[in-house]
Amino acid sequence: MLTVLEGLDGAGKSTQVKKLRSYLEKLFGNLEYIHFPRYDAPAYGDLISRFLRGDFGANDAVHPQLVALLFAEDRHGAAPQMKKVLEQGGNILLDRYVYSNIAYQCAKLKDADEAAALRDWIFETEYGNFELPKPDLNIFLDVPIAFVESKLKSQRGGADRDYLEGAQDIHEADIEFQKRVREIYRQQCEIDPKFIRIDCSDDYGQMLPPDEIFAKVKAVVDEAVKR
Repeated sequence: MLTVLEGLDGAGKSTQVKKLRSYLEKLFGNLEYIHFPRYDAPAYGDLISRFLRGDFGANDAVHPQLVALLFAEDRHGAAPQMKKVLEQGGNILLDRYVYSNIAYQCAKLKDADEAAALRDWIFETEYGNFELPKPDLNIFLDVPIAFVESKLKSQRGGADRDYLEGAQDIHEADIEFQKRVREIYRQQCEIDPKFIRIDCSDDYGQMLPPDEIFAKVKAVVDEAVKR
C-alpha cells in the first residue's frame, strides 16, 4: 500500500506524519518512509535546496514548469526503490508527492488554462514518462489559513530545515501564495475522488487538536485498508 500525506507549509503535517508512520508500522510491520523532496539526494536535492533558499531569485523568478521538473526528477530517482518495495508486498508512506508539485507550481500561474496545462504535464511526466507508482491513498490536510500564517511567522526549526542554511524558504515567505496553493489542493480534491480532503478545522474555524485530526486520518486509512 502506498499512502501519501499532503499539506501546506506550517500545517502541522510533520506531527501527523509521525503519528501515521507509527500507526502504519504497527499495522503493517515493515514500512518504508520517504520525505519529498529529498534534500540530500544527488544533484536534484541540492538544486531544490538552492531554489528554496532563493539562490536563483524570488518565487516567481524561475518558470514553474522548470521548477516542477526539478521536483519530479527527485521523485524519479526514488522510483526504483519504491517499485521494489511495492512489488515485494511492502508498504510505503510518503510525506509529499505529485500533488505537491501540482499545487505549488500551478499556484504560480494566474491563467487558469496555463495552470491546467501544467497540471496535465506534471501528471504525464511523473506517472507517464517517469512511471512513478500511483498512490493507493492520497490525503490532504486542509487547515485554517490563519494557523498556517501563525506558524510561518514563528521560528521553525528541526533537522528537516537544514536545507535552508539559515535562510527563509521562498515558498513560505508569502502567505498569499500559500492561500493560492491551498485553493489548488482543494480543487484537485474535488476533481480526483481518490484525493481525500480532511478538514482540520473545528466549528468555529479554529485548528483542531492534533489527536482529533489524527482520528480523522486514521479513519480514512482504515477504510482504505479494508478495500
